[in-house]
Amino acid sequence: MIYLIPLVLMIIGYSKYDFPKRKTKDFVLWGLLYFVLVSIIGLRYKVGGDTYNYMAYFEYAPELSFWTPIDVSGFEPGFTLFSSLIKTYFDDIYVYQSIISAIMTFFLMRFIKQNTIYKYLAFLLIYVAIYIYISTEVIRESLAVVLFLQIYPLLEKKKYFLYYPLCLLLLTIHSSAVITLFIPFFRNLKFKKQFRIYLVCTIVCGLLLSIIMQKLAAFSIFQKLMRYDQHSYVGYAWVGFRFIYFSILPLFVLYVCKKYRMVCKYENIICLQILFGFGMWFVPIVFQRLINYTIIFYLVSLSCIIGTCLRNRVYLSSLSYIARKNRKVLARVILISTLLAHSSFYIHLNFYERYIPYHSIFDPVTEPLREKYVAGQD
Repeated sequence: MIYLIPLVLMIIGYSKYDFPKRKTKDFVLWGLLYFVLVSIIGLRYKVGGDTYNYMAYFEYAPELSFWTPIDVSGFEPGFTLFSSLIKTYFDDIYVYQSIISAIMTFFLMRFIKQNTIYKYLAFLLIYVAIYIYISTEVIRESLAVVLFLQIYPLLEKKKYFLYYPLCLLLLTIHSSAVITLFIPFFRNLKFKKQFRIYLVCTIVCGLLLSIIMQKLAAFSIFQKLMRYDQHSYVGYAWVGFRFIYFSILPLFVLYVCKKYRMVCKYENIICLQILFGFGMWFVPIVFQRLINYTIIFYLVSLSCIIGTCLRNRVYLSSLSYIARKNRKVLARVILISTLLAHSSFYIHLNFYERYIPYHSIFDPVTEPLREKYVAGQD
């Protein structure tokens, strides 16, 4: 399967460069990984649910001379301007997909390279967790996310006069980027006593917001949102798995770091993701989108922790001790998360049909099951 090619390259990169911490240049392998990923995503044919929407949009997208800030598609003006610029010079959807994939993957790999010495391990975690999803589903939002990764150092340096204007530009790509305007308020958030207060407030606000949204569902303007919520996050099986993945496991990671005095990069962002994960239990449609802005920070941080543990015998023995003392708890977490993942993806929604089998422009086959899924049929 074509999705295994990048996976193999990442494993080779980790074993050859990350684990032994070789100082030799890995430009060829890193560049090859970039080329393979851009090719797979850019040359895809009807792979991913939202890909259908973007294919339809680009077909009728105006050229730059006819562009207006208000578009009938409802997309944000920054993204429509970007699309019109491409449409002016290229009228091929696969060029459009390839350019977006090239930009997205470049900024993602740049962020990884700058923030961890275990870059292949970090990309491996990101690839398995979200890469295909962010590359084929939430494309506008993903562009905003990877650009936010480049802006975040300004926040760390307290250069707010540059940070906020750039965040406002992100809003022209996707409205969910509004969360970036509030992240500075959590810059000093740590896994301490104050975090418990934030957690309680999040649970209370999530519960109240859930009740309010149920009341508003009676109004037609909110019915589409509620239908989208039910279609995208059906059942507590899916939400429960995501809750474990986005909140419980990061909580465990922060606990290990605190107990054994390990440095946890982006601790504030991880704490924020945990809060979003708890909020997602009550209002999935809102908090799931916010997690897209934190998950990459968490996975990069996790790569540093895992990489350090695998190379350091002291940490390895500590983690082995934890596993022995809490083996029943760990076994239950793994079992529950696995069952929820399988029931959600394979039984309830057949989610994998969005991406498997893979087809490219060289093999332009339309999958009937995927067509039914995208059309929202039973």
